[in-house]
Order: sequence, then C-alpha cells, then structure tokens
Amino acid sequence: MLLQTLPTVLLVIAFFQEPAVSETLSDHQPNHLAGETSPYLLQHAYNAVNWYPWGTEALERARNEDKPIFLSIGYSACHWCHVMERESFEDAEIAAFLNQHFVSIKVDREERPDLDELYMAAVQRMTGGGGWPMTVFLTPERNPFYGGTYFPPRAKFGRPGFLDLLQGIHQAWGGKRAEIDASAEQMGAGLAFQLPPAQASDLPSPDAFHAAELRRVAQIQPQFNSENGGFGPPPMFPRADDLRWLLAASSRSGSQEAADMALFSLRRMALGGMYDQLGGGFARYSVDARWLIPHFEKMLYDQGDLVPAYLEAWRRSGDPFFARIARETCDYLLREMRDEGGAFWSSTDADSEGEEGKFFVWDPAELEAVLGKEDGAFAARAYGVSPRGNFEHGKSALTRWQELNAEEEARLVGIRERLYRARLERVPPGTDDKVLVGWNGLAIAALAQAGRLLDDPRYTEAAAEAAGFLLRELRVDGRWFRAYRGGAVNNAAVLEDHAYLCRGLLSLFQSTGEERWLAEAGDLAQRMLDEYWDADTAVFWNTDGADPTVLHRMASPWDGATPSPNAVALECLALLSAFTHEERWAQPAHRGYVALQELLQRSPASFTATMRPMAWVLEEPAVAVVVGDGSRESLAGWRQALLRPGAPEVIEVFRAGAAPESPLGLLQGRDALEGRATLYLCRGATCLPPLNDPARLATARG
Repeated sequence: MLLQTLPTVLLVIAFFQEPAVSETLSDHQPNHLAGETSPYLLQHAYNAVNWYPWGTEALERARNEDKPIFLSIGYSACHWCHVMERESFEDAEIAAFLNQHFVSIKVDREERPDLDELYMAAVQRMTGGGGWPMTVFLTPERNPFYGGTYFPPRAKFGRPGFLDLLQGIHQAWGGKRAEIDASAEQMGAGLAFQLPPAQASDLPSPDAFHAAELRRVAQIQPQFNSENGGFGPPPMFPRADDLRWLLAASSRSGSQEAADMALFSLRRMALGGMYDQLGGGFARYSVDARWLIPHFEKMLYDQGDLVPAYLEAWRRSGDPFFARIARETCDYLLREMRDEGGAFWSSTDADSEGEEGKFFVWDPAELEAVLGKEDGAFAARAYGVSPRGNFEHGKSALTRWQELNAEEEARLVGIRERLYRARLERVPPGTDDKVLVGWNGLAIAALAQAGRLLDDPRYTEAAAEAAGFLLRELRVDGRWFRAYRGGAVNNAAVLEDHAYLCRGLLSLFQSTGEERWLAEAGDLAQRMLDEYWDADTAVFWNTDGADPTVLHRMASPWDGATPSPNAVALECLALLSAFTHEERWAQPAHRGYVALQELLQRSPASFTATMRPMAWVLEEPAVAVVVGDGSRESLAGWRQALLRPGAPEVIEVFRAGAAPESPLGLLQGRDALEGRATLYLCRGATCLPPLNDPARLATARG
C-alpha cells in the first residue's frame, strides 16, 4: 500500500529536486486569511505562504489546477504551531515552493472541529500518533495521502525537513500519481463513521449497573498512578470526566477505591505547576508524571470541565481544599477571560516574548525583588522555587507541595496577592478572544453549579450573562453559529455547541428555577434530535451534514479532551425527562444508552462521560425542588442539607420565590409553606410531603 511506503519514497526523491520558484508574498501583502475573524488564522494572514481558509475557493483551485492540498490545522494557543510558523511559513524558500506547487489551506481546529477530527483520524492511522500543528496532504478530492504533525524546516532531530518533504511529495505527485490517488481514496473511504444499527434491547437493572460499575472501577485501577495521581504515562492530561465518573461511582456503588483515586488525583493536580498558583485556572496538561511542568496554555474547556470535578470532590469529601480550587478557577474566569458582553474567551497562549511559560515562572531573585528578603525566602519555600529551578534557565513553575501550618497559610494569602499584582506588570501571553458556543456552554454549566453549591450569586449571574450573550448574538434567524469575534459570527454550530450549551442552560435552571432556561434547553435538545440524531444507530452525528465541502459526516460517542458531545446530549435528554416527564426526551435517551452498551463493556475508560449520568435512565431520579420565600438567602439551609457530604443523591433545583401558576409541573402549585423555604422531593410521580424544616429531612427519608 502506498501510504505505508510513501514517507520513504518522499525522502529518497527529495534529493532529485527542482529549484524553488516565484510566488512568495511580500511581508506586507496579506493572503486570503486577511478577512477572517479567527485570531489563529489572522496570525497567518501576512505569512509568505499564500494561505486560503477552508472553502470552495481553495478546493476549486486545487481541482482546476490539479494540485495537492497542503492542509495545516492548529490553534491560537499552540506553542509548536508558532514554532512551525516562524521556521517554515515565514521562510521565503519554503513559501515559494508551497505557493508554486500546492494549494495551502489553514484551519483553526477550534472553529472547525469537524475537519480537525476527520483529518486527525487520518494522521493517527498513518503515523500512530497525532497532535498540532497537524500537517496533512490531500488530493483535490479531499482524500488524505500523507500526514504528520510538526516538521522542522530542514532535516534535524531524526525528522525529515519540511522542505524535503514538500519536494518529495511534489515529485511523487508527478511520478506516482495513480498510486497516490488509489491509496488516498482508500484512506478517505476508511474514515467514514460506521456503527451497527441500534438493537431493541434493554438497559441493565440498577443492581446490575452498580455491579458493572464496580468492575469498571477495578478495570481502570491498574492504570492509576498511586504516587502522583492520574492515569497512564506522561504527558498527563486532567481527564476530568474520568474523575467525575469515579466520584459518581463511589457515591452510588459504594466504591471507596473510586473516591480515593479521584480525590488524590484532583489534589495532586492542584498542588503542582499545572495549576496556576497565583491566578487560578489549569494549564492544558503536564509534560511530566508529577503535574509539575505544564504546557502553559490555558483552555476555557479545561476550566469548564475541571470546576465541576472539584465541586463534586468537595461535595463528596467535605474538604474545603477542593472548594477553594473551584472558587479560584471561577474567579480566574471572571477576572481574566470574560468578554465585555459577558461571554468567555477561548484560551491564553503558552508563550510570551517568544518563550514558553515566561509569564508564569519565577526565580528566587524575582521573588525577593517583589517581596523583600524575608517574605521572598518564605515564598520560595512555600512555592518550591530554588536557585536551580525546576523549569528552564533556572526558573521554577510554582507548586504547593510544601505543607504549611495555619499561620503560614494565612501569611501566604497576602504574598500571593502581591506576586499576582507584580506578574500583571509582565508581558502577558496572547489571548484568543473569540467566543465559542460549546466551550462557553461548559463554562456556563460550571459557573452555575459553582453558584449553586458554593452559594455565591456572582457565579450564577456570570453564567446567566454569558448565556444571554450567546442567545442574543450567536443565534441568527433561528440558526446557531459556533464562533463570535468583533461583532461577527462565523461557522455553523456543531453538536458540541448544542449539547454543551444545553447542559449549561439546564444547570442555570437548577440554580435559579427560572423556566426560561429550561425552555431554551428544550429548544436546543429538539434541534439536536431534528438535525443530528441518527435514528438507525441511536447516536448523534457531530454535524448537521449540511456542508458539502466536508468529506464525511462523523460521530464521536467516546470522550476526548472534552466530554463526548453524544454523552452530553444524552445527559441533557435524561435531565429534561426528569424535569418534564415527557416521552419525547425519555425515549431517545433510553435508546442512546442502549446503543452504547457493547462499547461500554469493551472500553469503559473511553465512555466515562456517558456512564456518569446513565443511572438517571435506569430508574427515575430523585428531583429536589426548593422554593424560597422570595429571597436567595432563604435557600441557604436547604443548600446545606442537600449538598453536604453524605447527603442523598438528588437532582437539585433552587428557586428563590414561588411560581404557583407556572405551566411546568415541577413548579406548579408549589409555594413556600408558612413563609419558609420548602422542599418538594419526588421520584417520578411519588413525592414526600413538602418540608419547610431542613432538620426534618433525615427523618422524612427514613
């Protein structure tokens, strides 16, 4: 097969090269990316490479001129994307060769996750790995025939040079075209998503589900790093959905091992350099097994996924450490990542002043310059900063592995604030200030949950403002778009956007009891069923299939760096069913979980976001509605009773005041009895008598 031998062929024929010629753009002449809104694409708008955005213009040019397509996919915060840009895309010789012999297309993976997933699957099949920048070569028919990630401009580190690669592909295009076309067509066809038709079977009983859950915990346990937390070898990614599932499994199936793995991992992550000890928030991953040195970029989606994990760890354990990390991360979002309209930006870069991590790392002299000798020495001990350093050039990523007593912890609070203010004087890393619907949906869900559990209205209000922005700006004439920047929307929304935002709106409903959020969530869920649901497989497609330029429509029922959109869509259906008791939500939720049972059994670690809420469709979940006397403060006693460690597992809804005339059965006729906040606890149609005294909850349960 040519795809297996092509890399060798390319390296051999690269030595029989023709001179590079013409068509290099000047430093001041924009290419076809100049009209885009994506910060990542705009970073490349003045490259010497004559970039096109993905679309009909570039694809038609490739067909008309019969040239291969060079597809480069990355994102704004990507360190190695910046490196390859400096080394190759601003190199006159490389750009000239690309412009002469290829049609070059640049894609922001965050705006086009459909293209990213499709061609990442191809690169992984070709090379056994993947990453960004993603480098893929396509036929004019959009079939991939060669791919990789970062390439140095010229051969080094045992890797072929990018110019050598280009010259080799050009030679192969002229001399082995039939083989390239045949192999590319075969690869392209193999990327088509296939699942068997859904079977008309049933879900396991609750007892069988709990037994299976314990077996799945045992399956994942051998991968656990008992010294540092986390799973598998470095690089270490947070895998928040795994940890959330372990916490849920511990609560409902009684596995102490599950709780121990999750709580230990979450603690170690937050004590290491992967957590920003001064500003809050998590970097994307750790390059080592100890969570010490991060890849310093910060992604909105990680905060949106990790805040719920820390909140659930606090709810499970009662340890205020986890609540503090959740609060600091929420504060980081509100302070540093918020658009003036109330939505949240996508990411911050790993680099500043051309160096990775420069903004975040310290040495003892820098600490002393800010804090003075005595406090500087104390801060160095508290944050693990040594003359040798734990990073590059004698610098250190800050950690909190050093245990301090209560007096020292109090002292560190002021020191942390002084260091944070001093850090603001440094040149900051770049911020990708586009607004993505899906990632904002994760942030909205996290902030609403934080407001609910921590009883902090700032977070709920911020979640509501972000949701209002999305509903106002990114839904145009009933059609949802994925990205917003500078007053303009771009790219059709995908399943991820609908599912994540739907979950965020449901979390807002839980925190406020306001029917408008439930109604908007229902509208999104109906759109998912109408435009994304595959009735044959009972799995949601990732896109609506309306873009004819995309080679295949894909589906991803398994988790990746973020929870599977299919999993979140099913969770939304399950919640809507619990809140409304409508069959239009219950039936597809049931079918969707049935369809994945075989995959869950084969690879449970790939479906933790699916497994976590699955119990809600095995039997009616308990829904606890608390109606206050008109004030948020009146709900405090019930928050404590329902959300404390060891409290029964319920789906909670808090509403400050009664809405007895509401058409929603969940709220209809329910008032604050005797002027006191009142609990209405039901499982399906079976309800306990209403209670207005939190102290009586345990007796009523009995």
